[in-house]
Amino acid sequence: MDAVLAEEAAAVGVRGPASGLGFFATHDAWRGTPRIMVCLETMRGLPLLLRLGGLRHEAGHSVLHGSLEHYIFPLPGSLLEASRRLGGSWELAEALLYLLSVAVKDYEVARLLVHHGYVDCQLAYAEYVIKPSREELEAWGPPSTPGERVLHIASILKGVGCLAPLLEVKPEARGLMDSSLAYLPEGLRRRLGETGETLLSSEGDTLHRLQRVSDFFNERLLEFC
Repeated sequence: MDAVLAEEAAAVGVRGPASGLGFFATHDAWRGTPRIMVCLETMRGLPLLLRLGGLRHEAGHSVLHGSLEHYIFPLPGSLLEASRRLGGSWELAEALLYLLSVAVKDYEVARLLVHHGYVDCQLAYAEYVIKPSREELEAWGPPSTPGERVLHIASILKGVGCLAPLLEVKPEARGLMDSSLAYLPEGLRRRLGETGETLLSSEGDTLHRLQRVSDFFNERLLEFC
């Protein structure tokens, strides 16, 4: 599925790392209509609760983000500033925009599902997303560049977005976030938690939330890159 997804992303001009790579299910509306892709080979080996959580998560995207407008966003000035501060390029700013938009949309889906009582399956899915892989742990090592670190931090926010709505209803959600981010510096862990609080307190539509998270990222997270 990864190869098909990457090829499709390139064909439609997706800027940034294609969301869904490495996952057993993914949603997109790159061509204007909602589509869910599932890798049955990967999914067969996973617990039932996790499978349900992932499929419900992608179905939630089709409800909330099933049109092209949720995949085309103006680039916030704060992300351009972040890229400049790191000596990066327009492409780095676009990659940050893509990753932060994924985090915001995942938060919106998790909030919808938790509101409708899909709590345990969403906790299982959030754990699957936020727990770092061996490759992610190694990617944070000293050889990494500021550009690599900033993309790593931005990618972590997908898991933070999935977990944030659960912090209010599942006591174990806080411990899951703390243990999953334990490999990061204490100050960065604290700021990532504050990002979840920023999402929880944000009102308005997806674009408004994306602007708030982008501003927070530039002002409060960039120093750790």
